[in-house]
Amino acid sequence: MIVERIEYIVNTTTRFIVDLWVRQWPLLLLTLWAVQDVWLSLELTGTADVVTNTAIAITSFAGTVACLKIFRFERSFWMYAQVFIGVGATFFFTNVELTQLTSVLHQDSFDEIWVYRIVEAALWTGVVALLSAGLYFLRFRHRVSPSILIKIPLTTFVMCLFLQPISMFIWFDLMMLAYGIMGIRL
Repeated sequence: MIVERIEYIVNTTTRFIVDLWVRQWPLLLLTLWAVQDVWLSLELTGTADVVTNTAIAITSFAGTVACLKIFRFERSFWMYAQVFIGVGATFFFTNVELTQLTSVLHQDSFDEIWVYRIVEAALWTGVVALLSAGLYFLRFRHRVSPSILIKIPLTTFVMCLFLQPISMFIWFDLMMLAYGIMGIRL
């Protein structure tokens, strides 16, 4: 009797966990990255920037999850792919440019890394907005609602802001693998 109850509890718990993973795996991975992002923002910044950096990390995570769930993009491979491509292949700022950009935007309370992430996300969102508008007007005007012109750039912005560190790490890892395969020493 007790063995049957334990077996029933184990089976239902396992079924629940597997079902949750199969249905919500993108959001579970995003939650894992959010915990790490908040932890890094607490560990790597000074005491003055902790509240601001943590607020930006939590807001970007909440915006990413909200946009993915509301617009039903959570399993769209192309959303993740275009964010990954955008983060790795777009814009680079030097330390001097970041300092000037921070002072021009009057965002001296922000850490320069967050200003970089916000500006990079905004620039890539502009590129994606132009490309999606072109595709919409040239090909998909009769098949898709015009609201997609707002959904895709908004989701792209919050995803770029949120996934920029992990995308940069993956790009760096791929670059090091390519250098190792080609035999190039740094």
